[in-house]
Amino acid sequence: MKKILIIEDDKNLNKGLSIALNKDYEVFSVNTISEAKNFIDDADLILLDMNLPDGDGLEIIKYTRQNSSIPIIVLSAIDLEAYIISAINLGADDYLTKPFSLGILEAKIKRAFEKIAPSNLNLYKKDGLDFNFNENTFYVDNKNIDLTRTETKILYYLIKNKSQVITKELLFDFVWGIDDEFIDQNTLSVNISRIRNKFKPYDPIETVFGVGYKWNF
Repeated sequence: MKKILIIEDDKNLNKGLSIALNKDYEVFSVNTISEAKNFIDDADLILLDMNLPDGDGLEIIKYTRQNSSIPIIVLSAIDLEAYIISAINLGADDYLTKPFSLGILEAKIKRAFEKIAPSNLNLYKKDGLDFNFNENTFYVDNKNIDLTRTETKILYYLIKNKSQVITKELLFDFVWGIDDEFIDQNTLSVNISRIRNKFKPYDPIETVFGVGYKWNF
């Protein structure tokens, strides 16, 4: 069973979330940053409040991203655009402003787990390309290639839907999970370009002008 760590100092909300999510997940909860650091390594997903008694939730995002790519969903009353962007840039996967719908939160949790569970696409091997999404290992002509977390998500989604044209909007939604207004429109094309450079001499990603991209290999 997937494990969810709730970091929330509002005891009523913390308890309510724990009860609601406990039917589908193993839930453990804390109230402070110092407590959270003892549980992060065991968690599969984090629900994170930002205003905590011993500091800012941004600290937890930075701390977690040093060693882990587990999903982080921020739950916060702070709705300032600059703050939301800071959280996302540090590595938050999604951001919900309080008050929020439990149904929406549950849908976002389910979606986050689907992103990191490749299902039937654990392995991809063709010619000189050899990818293992479970182990996050990627080889081009037997050479190990380092991909960022964002590049891995893009690659996974394109291969999962190989031979189909994937619109830029679908990729944005899958990779960042937030409204496009918070992401520079060049970000996707920059990441695609980096993937192409890393996969040379192969060129498996086709640009479909005005629409999006297609894995064509």
